[in-house]
Amino acid sequence: MSKFINPFVDFGFKYIFGREESKIFLIDFLNALLENEPGFSPIVDIKYRDKEIIRHTFVERGIIFDIHCETADGRLFTVEMQNSHQVFFQDRLIYYASRTVVEQGKSGKDWYYEYMPVYTVAFMNFELPHLKGRFRVDARICDIATNELISDKLRFILLQLPNFDKRENESQCHTRLDKWIYNIVNMTSMERLTFTHEGNLFQHLEDVVSYASLSEKDRRQYDADLKAYRDYYGTLKSASILGRAEGRAEGRAEGRAEGRAEGLAEGRAEGKTEERMALITSMYNQGLEISLIAKIVNSSEDEVKNILGIVL
Repeated sequence: MSKFINPFVDFGFKYIFGREESKIFLIDFLNALLENEPGFSPIVDIKYRDKEIIRHTFVERGIIFDIHCETADGRLFTVEMQNSHQVFFQDRLIYYASRTVVEQGKSGKDWYYEYMPVYTVAFMNFELPHLKGRFRVDARICDIATNELISDKLRFILLQLPNFDKRENESQCHTRLDKWIYNIVNMTSMERLTFTHEGNLFQHLEDVVSYASLSEKDRRQYDADLKAYRDYYGTLKSASILGRAEGRAEGRAEGRAEGRAEGLAEGRAEGKTEERMALITSMYNQGLEISLIAKIVNSSEDEVKNILGIVL
């Protein structure tokens, strides 16, 4: 058991960023994230709307926070924060941002579709294949030809944490955001948080995220979430290792794909429902066709699509 809680476990993410008592951490982090924005004005207050939306299936674990922010110059905007790996990740980012836009709608003929901007911030303990090697990705609605901004009402900030290249050298962390990310990605392996000498916020964070400081009730919840997190990612990692080994043995592109798929399914098709769902998700994320996945797990294509959340 590490000294500090895991920030990528549902409980840990909520404990650090999703409680009224955690406002000071969230405000400081968001200001560090957005400080280079044109016309930046510091966030001075936040209000949590839906404190959490827990996914209802094993392969869709994760938390999304819906937050209203107020800046020093009186501007308002909404931030959606999430921390989980999910099937159709990009689609879900857009879906939840769109939901927040729609919920701002007002009935009556006098509303002219004016709504607060929505920023989606994704903590990603993984990377998307087409964004390989990049740590921070900023997306907005722009003209394809000129990159000219069409609307400033939707923003997506993706933080692909495996690509944070300063994670092993704290002396390279010069910005406030660097220091936040360094502590987040290294939290479970440290005896002391870093940068605590620069003010009391990181010192306070160190006290809050200490496993020893949790109440008995919070410990039980954290331990349960940690076990689920380890089981899920352990299953995916084991399946991926088996798949690569089988794939290398085949020696041909088709052989690698078949071997990878067989490695993913071998010994698990009769396992628990959760493991089967995780394997199907892993195979799909590796680019295997639904028809091939269905053949490997001895299932129908409709059942595979249903597990993956694809509308039939």
